[in-house]
Amino acid sequence: MKPPTLLLIILFSLLTASASGQNKFSLATDVSLLHNFNKLQRFNVVGQTLHINWHLDEKNTFYTWFTYHSNGKYNSNLTADAKSISTQPQTLSFSNHSEMRLRQLSLGIKRYLLGSFNKLDKFNLYGSAGFGLIIGTASNSFSTAVDTSLYMVQNNVVNGSGDFKRLSFDLSAGWEIPIAYEIFFFTEARLHIPTTNYPNNFLLKNDNAPFLGGINLGLRILFNNEH
Repeated sequence: MKPPTLLLIILFSLLTASASGQNKFSLATDVSLLHNFNKLQRFNVVGQTLHINWHLDEKNTFYTWFTYHSNGKYNSNLTADAKSISTQPQTLSFSNHSEMRLRQLSLGIKRYLLGSFNKLDKFNLYGSAGFGLIIGTASNSFSTAVDTSLYMVQNNVVNGSGDFKRLSFDLSAGWEIPIAYEIFFFTEARLHIPTTNYPNNFLLKNDNAPFLGGINLGLRILFNNEH
């Protein structure tokens, strides 16, 4: 999987701007374990995040990151009810195998609560808040062919695949420690709260979905143009 062209354009533009001035910025990457808390669509997946951090001062940082994950898989048991009393049988029960692929983009502010972005002798603690865009693809595979002209499937779920988008409010808390000159190891916990719930027939649940949380481990490299 590759980051989208838009992210590369943003990265190039902002790095060029940073290089032309006396700004300090960091690049980071991590591996992550992401969990979807929705009861009907629960799964765990691994992924990777690419970060850019612009350090406004020692305590405050503007960040952007893009993360992508492997496909989350989950199974469900569904029913389909006949639309007419003349249709037999009146109810069909079947299993559904689903997959969800997620990509996320987030922009926000990181605040160092203990230490600072360039503190090299002790660990640092920070929190962040921002807004994001969840870009998803969901697919369903019914174990039984269902004639939707005769039956209404539970939750209006359809067989097949389709895309969806959600705006999100992103929160995180992290801890980092220097391991070499201007290289930091960090661990971070994230929570992604959906703020939109546009109906999508490929999702078993649309309200507050997907509701995501993750643990990330990675490296941050500080670039200081004043040196």
